[in-house]
Amino acid sequence: MRISIIMLTHNQLPYTKKCIESIRKNTSSLHYELIVVDNASNDGTLDYLNEQTDLRVISNQENVGYSKANNQGVKIAVGDVIVFLNNDTVVTQGWLQSLVSALYSKEKIAMVGPVTNNDNINGIQKIKVHYNQDTLEGLSEFSESHCAQHANRNKKVLRLVGFALACKKEVLNKIGLFDEAFGIGNFEDDDLCLRMLIKGYELRIVQDCFVHHFGSITFKNKDIDFAKLMENNKIVFKKKWGFDAHYFINPRLDLISLVPESISRILDIGCGMGAMALELMNQRSCEVVGIEKHNLAFHFAKQHLDQVFHEDIETIELSEEKLGTFDCIICADILQHLKDPWNIVKNLVKLLNENGYLIVSIPNVSNLEIIAGLLQGNFSYNTSEILNQKHLRFFTYTSLPFLFPQEMVIENVTSINTNVTERGIELLKELKALGEKYGLNTNQLKATTYKFIVKTRKRSH
Repeated sequence: MRISIIMLTHNQLPYTKKCIESIRKNTSSLHYELIVVDNASNDGTLDYLNEQTDLRVISNQENVGYSKANNQGVKIAVGDVIVFLNNDTVVTQGWLQSLVSALYSKEKIAMVGPVTNNDNINGIQKIKVHYNQDTLEGLSEFSESHCAQHANRNKKVLRLVGFALACKKEVLNKIGLFDEAFGIGNFEDDDLCLRMLIKGYELRIVQDCFVHHFGSITFKNKDIDFAKLMENNKIVFKKKWGFDAHYFINPRLDLISLVPESISRILDIGCGMGAMALELMNQRSCEVVGIEKHNLAFHFAKQHLDQVFHEDIETIELSEEKLGTFDCIICADILQHLKDPWNIVKNLVKLLNENGYLIVSIPNVSNLEIIAGLLQGNFSYNTSEILNQKHLRFFTYTSLPFLFPQEMVIENVTSINTNVTERGIELLKELKALGEKYGLNTNQLKATTYKFIVKTRKRSH
C-alpha cells in the first residue's frame, strides 16, 4: 500500500524540524512519501527543506492557505492513503500503522484521526496526558502506554480536526478535495467531514494512535489574523451548508458526563446531527432516540441514531405509544426556544421511567452582559447566546425550579461561566452594595453565569 504524507509550512522552522524528525524516527514500518508544501516562508524553512533528500517539495511564492496548499500536495501524491499532517505535530511510534489499520477496518470508513493533547482541539480527540508538553519529556513512554491500553480501538464521530487526518484517496476522488473558498484556513476540515458524512461515509478517532500537537503555531505568524479568519470562515461555512453545522458537529461532553452509567434508553430533544447521541453510544451500551426538526441536521442524525423523528418538539405527540419510555431525556439549549416550555417539560416527564433523569441546559438572562445592557435601557435581540432572536423564554437561577413538575427533584445545577473583566467585577460589587442598601437580595443573580445545566430525577413512588 502506498502512503503519501502531506505537510504544509509557513515559517516556524523549529517545529517543522521536530515534526520531520519524528516521522523519520517513528514511521519505519511502512513505506511512505513525504510531500512538503511551503507557503512563502521567509525564516530559512525553504532552504532547510531543499537540503533534505527524502522530501518532495512544492514552493509557493505566497501563502495560498491550508486548502489550496494541501490540494497541491494531493495532486502530485502517489499514495492510496493521503495523510494531512500539521508541521506543529510530533508523531509517536506506530502512529501511521494504527491510522491505516483503522482506516481499512471497514469499507465505509473514509477518514480517521488520532487522539492528542492540545487544549485547542475542540472536541473529543483531546485526552488527558502525563508528560511534559513543553519539552516532550516522557512523550514516548506515555504514548506507548496509552496505545497499549487502547489497542485496536476506535470510535465513530462526526468531526475530525485537520491537524492530522488519514483519508482514502479514492474517497477524495469521489467527493472532492478541500474547499479553497476557506482561504488561509479554518472550517475547511469541518467542511470535508460533512461532505464525507452526507455521502454515507464514516469518520473514526483512532484511540491507539497518539500525536502530540503544539497547536495553532502557523496562525501565530504576524501576517495572519486568526480571529478574523475564524469569524469570516464561520460565515462562509454557515452559508455553504445553510445552517450552523459547526454548532451541531461537536458532542456536548458536559451533558454526557451527567448521564448515569446505568442508563439504557435516552431521548435527545433537538438532537441536531447526532453528535451527542453518537458519543453516548460510544461510551455506554445504550439506545438513543432523537427528535430533530431541521431537515439537513435530521439527514445526518438518522445515519447514526437508533431512531430519529423528523418533527418539532412543540407539535410531536409526546406519548408512550409513539415514543416509548426513557431512563433519561436531554434538552440541550431547547427550552428557551419554545412557546410553552413548562408544558413540554410536564409531558416529557410522563415519558420517564421511575427514577428517570431529565437533563437540560439553558441560558441565564441575569448574566452581567444583560444587566449592563438594561442599566443603559438596552434589551435588543441579536445573534448572541442569551438574547438570540429565536429565544422566546428567559430564565434565571431562581426561576429554574418552576420549570419542573413536583415529581422531579433537582439533583444539581452546574454553572457555565463567562469571562468577566475587572470592570465587570467592580460593577457587580457596586450592584451588591446598592442592593444591600435598598434591601434587595442580589445573591442569586449568578451574573457571571451565561448558562445553567440542570440535572433532575423523577421521584420514586
